[in-house]
Amino acid sequence: MVQTSHENYSDVLIVGAGPGGLMMAMTLGRMGIKSTIIDAAGYESHEYGRADALQPRSMEVMQTFGTPMDQLEAMGKKIYGRAFWEISGESTRRTALARFFPTFLDYEKDYALTVRQGLIEQVMINDLERNCDDFAVQWHWEFLDMELSAMPSGPSTVVVRQKQTGEVKKLTARYVIAADGGKSSVRRWASKFGVRFEGESVPVTWCVLDAVGIKSNHPDLERLSVLRSSKGIVLIIPREPIDGKPSARFDIQLANSKQEATQEEATRLIKEIFHPYQVEWEEVNWWSAYEVGQRIINRYSVGDSLFFLGDACHTHSPRAGMGLNTAVLEAHNLAWKMGLVLKGVALPQILSTYEQERHIVATDLINMDRRLVEIYAGLEKQSIDDFSDAAEWLHTLHTFQAANYAYQAGASIVYQRTLLTAGPKRPMAVKIGKPDVNVGTRTRPATVTRVSDSVPVPILSPFDGRFTIYFLVGDLARTGALERLVNLDAYLKRPRSIFWRFGSNPTDKPIHRRLSPMQRPASQSASEQRIPKGRELYTYIYDDIPQATARYHSLSHSILQTSIVTTLGNTSSFVNDHITNLLYPKQRPSTHHTSPIFRPHRFFCDDIPIVSPYRDTAPEAGSIFEHPMHSKWGVDPAVGAIVVARPDGHIALKTTGFDVDAWLEVESYFEGFLISHKPERSLKHKEMESVTHKASITVL
Repeated sequence: MVQTSHENYSDVLIVGAGPGGLMMAMTLGRMGIKSTIIDAAGYESHEYGRADALQPRSMEVMQTFGTPMDQLEAMGKKIYGRAFWEISGESTRRTALARFFPTFLDYEKDYALTVRQGLIEQVMINDLERNCDDFAVQWHWEFLDMELSAMPSGPSTVVVRQKQTGEVKKLTARYVIAADGGKSSVRRWASKFGVRFEGESVPVTWCVLDAVGIKSNHPDLERLSVLRSSKGIVLIIPREPIDGKPSARFDIQLANSKQEATQEEATRLIKEIFHPYQVEWEEVNWWSAYEVGQRIINRYSVGDSLFFLGDACHTHSPRAGMGLNTAVLEAHNLAWKMGLVLKGVALPQILSTYEQERHIVATDLINMDRRLVEIYAGLEKQSIDDFSDAAEWLHTLHTFQAANYAYQAGASIVYQRTLLTAGPKRPMAVKIGKPDVNVGTRTRPATVTRVSDSVPVPILSPFDGRFTIYFLVGDLARTGALERLVNLDAYLKRPRSIFWRFGSNPTDKPIHRRLSPMQRPASQSASEQRIPKGRELYTYIYDDIPQATARYHSLSHSILQTSIVTTLGNTSSFVNDHITNLLYPKQRPSTHHTSPIFRPHRFFCDDIPIVSPYRDTAPEAGSIFEHPMHSKWGVDPAVGAIVVARPDGHIALKTTGFDVDAWLEVESYFEGFLISHKPERSLKHKEMESVTHKASITVL
């Protein structure tokens, strides 16, 4: 008998507990929204193998979650270099040694981090358990059927079955997320609505093998390496230690079909390619043979209720290490938008930007993977009796990688103009290797000095679902600069300001994220296992450490946060004489300092010089950046700018100057999709809301 009840309702039902599905839940969880997540497989099936690397952009996003990235970085293997080898008989030659990602891509974590999918998923699950009460993945539950809501914002019903017991039940949710992999059951079900998985398979069999307890005299098992001999090509990916032993992943092409491929054949071929070097291992704890299927879904959603992400949207070879990373970024992109809609603060139309932004990224991924597979297949066919053709094949592969490392790192992604990105109609290309940030691209990292305590902190905000409005004001000591900022502050205090019309000031905001409860040894009695309050562990997010004056200033806004950044030094007399009085006025007409922008812990000095990451690619910008944030973001200190960063760190808007006229562009941007909680609304907003449904916005 099918069971259904009010208890089976959730705002978001996620089908699939891989990295994409868990990232979806984790992002929503940080916004205070609990989701339900099911997976047809068992918890133990995700232990080893599968995806194996995080790229810089994925780590940059994960870093905004704090503890999870710290844990992954402590467990993973950092890959900074790549090597290419030609082996002919007894002769060997390293034909190239290069940095994995060039420094001019401008990432704080400018490397790849190999760490198996099971550990990534476990870190995400731990984070969900810390931030969402009673969270648990429902393992062994498979998707059977679904009934989409016929009403805008209404719940859909999903029928699921417990594979071990046969129990069938109904789950209802406002949104359903299909994150159930390349063989997605939800996608197959959605074919009745015109959902198609378009593309083709490549008639080539590849084998991936994780070797544990490796012993070898080859020089480059600590770098990502390509070895090519007359026997074939092997891609070597250094791994995090498994069971405390040195490990690596080997990726090779096999002559046999997927059905005929064996672990023994793969092992024999790997050792033959390595000769005259030796390579041995104690065990293989995971291996898989696969055929490359390069396919992409024709639509990312059905109605406004069902959304697809990850391998349910696209499949390709694992050679570029992009599957997990693309899924994580897709989930993050969709989740923060969905969170704003569920909170009733943003129009549901913003969900359409998910497909607008991510479909083109996935298309580029398929095209890149197609070319990469062609190159490897071509190299397999070339003769290698000597090194005469080494330059040709190396040039082909090296040129391809140089052309695509920005994409692989996530540095070349630029989102087109949408409700959430106020850029030009035709997006500008990313300036790879040069300073400046265009609308639609990611923000660039920088370390600044916080005025309230003189502590150097990263300028990029921890994720909590809010937009960050950066006021890059340059030299406030120049004539008229401070006056413009003070006038803007007065303008923002008026009742019709977006700080008043949209969102709210929450009465309380958590200042720390508690770690999972720690237990004493089981040998002790239950009464002794409880950790005393003073010994409970926690972690502070860098800009949420409680400060003595915090209660004196206005409370945090629920949708918007601000950062003022000046090029003046933290110890300069101007900051001491003028800025301090603005941040800490001695006399005030009310209990609280009501300024939405003059907040001590959100006022920064861009005064920590660095060596330019673009010194080789843009020498005209100078080899030393005295004011790194202004320089990297392409802001003239004599003019200034307002830069709006979305919750995912992509630039939504960039103005020239920071006066009231520039601010009007910011207000116009937010009026396009935010829902006012006050009776007065802009005409543009009223028109857009009526298009959807007059009563479609409900907090569920």
